Parts: sequence; structure tokens; C-alpha cells
Amino acid sequence: MSNKIEQEINKIEIPKELNERSKLGVLKAKSEKQRSRKSFNLKVIAVAASLVLSIGTFAIYNNFNQNNTTPNQNTLIVNENGSVVIPKIQLPRDASSASMIGLIVFNEKIYTQTRTEVDAEDAKALLGEKLGTTKGTIDEWSKQEAYDEEFASTIGKADVYAVKGYDKDFRIMTYEEREGKFYAAFYESLNGITVHDGKDVFGKLKMTGNIAIAQYRFYSDWNNSIDNYHPIRDMNVLEAFIENLNEARPFPRNKNEPLSEESRNDEEYRELIVHLNDGSKVSLTLLKGGYIYYGHMAVYFKMDEDQFSRMWNQLQ
Repeated sequence: MSNKIEQEINKIEIPKELNERSKLGVLKAKSEKQRSRKSFNLKVIAVAASLVLSIGTFAIYNNFNQNNTTPNQNTLIVNENGSVVIPKIQLPRDASSASMIGLIVFNEKIYTQTRTEVDAEDAKALLGEKLGTTKGTIDEWSKQEAYDEEFASTIGKADVYAVKGYDKDFRIMTYEEREGKFYAAFYESLNGITVHDGKDVFGKLKMTGNIAIAQYRFYSDWNNSIDNYHPIRDMNVLEAFIENLNEARPFPRNKNEPLSEESRNDEEYRELIVHLNDGSKVSLTLLKGGYIYYGHMAVYFKMDEDQFSRMWNQLQ
């Protein structure tokens, strides 16, 4: 892969949960690595362990230097027209302080874990062509060259497929059997792109006109992995909100963004889960005041507050 520039993500939203699928994935990836690696850097292990317990698999994201005001490879570019350029992910120079989430290299692009999920039963109907099989060749010690190898990954060995109905330049899927059970996971490439408005991200999720049901939960339930979901009753308001997402304005995530420790409370924070007709479940973070986040992206979105408030009133 040529001309990579470092991606910047300075905050990653992770609940305090680790499900059985994640546990199996971590154990599998770790066992494969331990066959060939005998010595470990204790500082890196301490960082990795705390994140693995939360998200269940290894990957490397570059930490963003919040105090850096000089444009360079670490800096998202905001164009005069308001669009935001998200650089491609690159291995951080100092992995000892890196944050970690799962990733796969495919077709000279890096795909990362996503906040859209799918059950194995629904995933089977979405299986497109088989693209290949991942290699668990990337960890905290990997050099940049490791990212140049097709299907290099941090998740061990898994079959990778295209997803029916979605552009494989945006989304791919792992689907595998372990101990008699099937597991599926989406991986998305939302780096190395320019975001002009919400359509450049939310449009790829295929939510418009495709909603089965929707639910929400409060921050304390999300953060403590409590399945206390509440239904969205006015589907007309929800459909209008999804349409308005396409016009939302992007902003780079940085130390001044709205998603701070102070905003992570039950008054200002909601998780909105949109169940689509194909079985996929899109999870969005909404903050009072018109702010929307999707997954681990380096940008957030701002919607007109009057339009946003109609949806927020449904989340009470």
C-alpha cells in the first residue's frame, strides 16, 4: 500500500462489555501469536490488555496529538467548503501508546471494526463472494510492511466475504464456524475518504426506507452493558431523522469536540439502535444539541437543532 498517511482518532467509545464472540476471537488470535512470539513488552501488554477486555480483538490506531496545531500527516484536513479529509490509517510510530481495535487489510484499504452488527443467521443471507482468508499477522510490534500484505489482520484466521447490497469498498464481512457455532462481523473502511456531508457516511449504511424497528438506551445502561432498550414509537419522526442525517455537517474529532467525559451522562447521551430489514443493526451515538457519532470515525456530525430535537424528544 503506497502513500499512507496516519489516521487520527483521539477517542474511542467502548462499553464495559466483552461477549463470548469477542472472547473466542481474542483467545484465537492470541494463541496464534504465542506460537511464534516468546517475549513481550510489558508496557504494551498493559495497554493492550485493558482495551482487549473492552473490545475483544487487537488492532492499532494512532493516537492523535491534541496539542499539535501544525498541519502534517497526523492532522485531518478541513477544506474551505467544510468537507473533512480523513487520512488513511497508518501504523503509529510508537505503538506503546496506541489505541487498539480490530482491522483487516483488503484491496489496499484498511477495514476496521464497526458499530453495525449482524447475527450469524441473518449474515448467512448477506454472504456475497468469498474474497479471501485473513492472516493474524498484525500486532502491537508489527512494522509498516505488515500493513502492505493482502488480508493481513489482527483477528487471527477467518474467511472474508463481500456483503450483498453493500459496496465492498465500504464494507466486508467475516463469517466462520468455531466449536459448532457460526460468527459474523462487519468491517468498514471509513478512512482515506473525504466527507462532505452525512450522506458520505450514513448513505452507505442503507438505512433510508429500510428500517424494521428502532430502539434506544441511556448512557448508564450502554456503559454497563445493560440490555434496557426502549422502543421508538413514532416511525415518521425516525424516518425524517434518518433523511436529515444525509445533510448533517462533518467536523473533525479533537479535544474540543462535544463527546467529552462531561457529556457522557443520562441527560445528554443516547444510543440509537436502528434495526434494518436485512438483519443488520446500526448503532448511533446521539448527544443533546444536535450531535451524532458513528463508530470509531475521526469525525462527528452536527444536525440542525430544530430537526434534531424532534428525534431527541422521542428518546425520553
